[in-house]
Amino acid sequence: MADAKKPATSAPEVAQKHVQDIMSATVKTITGDMTVREAIKVLIENKISGAPLMDGLHGILSVVTQGDLLMLAAVVGLDKTLGTCTKHLPATGKVVTLSRKDTVADAYKKFLSSKLHRLIVVDDTGKLQGIVSRSDILKHLYLGSAKEE
Repeated sequence: MADAKKPATSAPEVAQKHVQDIMSATVKTITGDMTVREAIKVLIENKISGAPLMDGLHGILSVVTQGDLLMLAAVVGLDKTLGTCTKHLPATGKVVTLSRKDTVADAYKKFLSSKLHRLIVVDDTGKLQGIVSRSDILKHLYLGSAKEE
């Protein structure tokens, strides 16, 4: 017979939590003055698959992924700066963002409607606050349900 005990955290409960509850507040970023090689180093050393590309005023220009860097390495080489390669990267308008107060369900819906693996969390002025990845949501679901065991 199935155990009737309710999990400590169920998927619907997690969905109602706010993005700020599951986001990573410490975000590794890259800048336009970095070379393709330096950006690759940031991803490798931090074991991440993508990072926001920031301008000098802390605004988000794009999100650069491993795939983007592979393409840039092939098209422009390793020694070009990212600032000179922006025409090859996703435009700022294509960066998908959330606010801290959005729910995890809001993030989940954005993941379902795109092929993105990370969403950028910004404040009302567009400044970087954090990042939420698909794995952040999965970890929260898993760790919440693990409490019942």
